[in-house]
Amino acid sequence: MNEKLKIGLDFAAPVPLHTDFSKGNFEGFEVDLMNQIAAELNLELEYSVSFWKDIIRDLQDKKIDVICSAATKTSEREKEFLFSRPYLDFHLGVVCYQSNRLSLDDLTGKRIGVRISTEAEKYLKEKFSDIKLEYSDSNEELYSQLRKKEIDALLDDSPIAFGLTQDNPELSISSLLPDTSAQYAIMLNKNNLDLKKKLDVCMDKFSSNGLLEELQQKWFKGAEL
Repeated sequence: MNEKLKIGLDFAAPVPLHTDFSKGNFEGFEVDLMNQIAAELNLELEYSVSFWKDIIRDLQDKKIDVICSAATKTSEREKEFLFSRPYLDFHLGVVCYQSNRLSLDDLTGKRIGVRISTEAEKYLKEKFSDIKLEYSDSNEELYSQLRKKEIDALLDDSPIAFGLTQDNPELSISSLLPDTSAQYAIMLNKNNLDLKKKLDVCMDKFSSNGLLEELQQKWFKGAEL
């Protein structure tokens, strides 16, 4: 019997990295990636879904083994957690109506939506003192606010913004922020060095054999991330 790997997922499903686990037809870039890792390491995958702050706590308490749910690798997080080698490069992007395209310079004085406890929230707080932040727990709520014009724009990771604007053609990524280059990686408990080493071997293999590029083309074809 294969060893189980417990994976934490964000309740705010970051489509197309992964869809909502509770609604069936569970798929996405990270789903394919974890299935490949499971095959390489002879693991059985078990998923747990909760709010971001809760899966972070579960990882600290070793209730789950990893988080693979659009987890951005940052120097601040590396003080508390381990990360695998990254699997996707991206930027933050401004999302707004096609008819009212905004750049970063246009955000002053505007109502900007972000998900709680994200790098987008942190970035806006550091860069602006004169915008009104509107918070959401989920992507569905965040993009709904923009569609209803309750906010003027939102700031999101470009892979997630790409996925969620595909079903909302009236919305688009108006600009990528060049000073926000970032990477997604699998997040682990600080003490789980053995698993990190195994994941890094997988990532090196998937990078060299073209699997990561193949997955990016499958899920983000034509996207500028």
